[in-house]
Amino acid sequence: DKKIQKELFKKLSNKKYKNILLYLSIGNEVSTKNLINKLKRKNKEIFVPFMQDISFKMVKYSLPLKKKKFNIYEPKNKNKTKKRIDIAVVPIIGMDNNFKRVGFGKGMYDRFFDKLKYKSEIIFVQIYPCITKNSVTDKYDIKANSYITYNLVCNRRKNDNRSLDRVGCIPNSRVFCRKKT
Repeated sequence: DKKIQKELFKKLSNKKYKNILLYLSIGNEVSTKNLINKLKRKNKEIFVPFMQDISFKMVKYSLPLKKKKFNIYEPKNKNKTKKRIDIAVVPIIGMDNNFKRVGFGKGMYDRFFDKLKYKSEIIFVQIYPCITKNSVTDKYDIKANSYITYNLVCNRRKNDNRSLDRVGCIPNSRVFCRKKT
């Protein structure tokens, strides 16, 4: 967790990222609590998902948090924010060879990003790498710009639609990823 948080903090501290969408972690997801606090001290605006029907709306992070459906903590329901996010951090179960998300089965992130009228950067995070060499996702599944685990950081080049076995996360391929030590 700490290695991933450190890598995320390094990336999200970049001046070009002012408005950040982060999830509020549960169970076996990478913890975001300390990361949120550190980013707020850097004057970053933090937004979190607020579940609504089959998707979610983006609300500003604030305390207190309340435990809701699926054991997810959320801030009080507020009006949907009109701000644009610069980057989003999304938890995943796995990733396929096209940098696409294998999620928890509800499609909430897919629906949310489909409704956005702009493209923001997306970082997938998970504790242990889980990448398939096969394409197992659907056309509508979201695609990441970066993928971070405890020992691996992968960055997809801008406008690169090639599969992972050609962009570097699978051994013996061109290098766009680096193993973390």
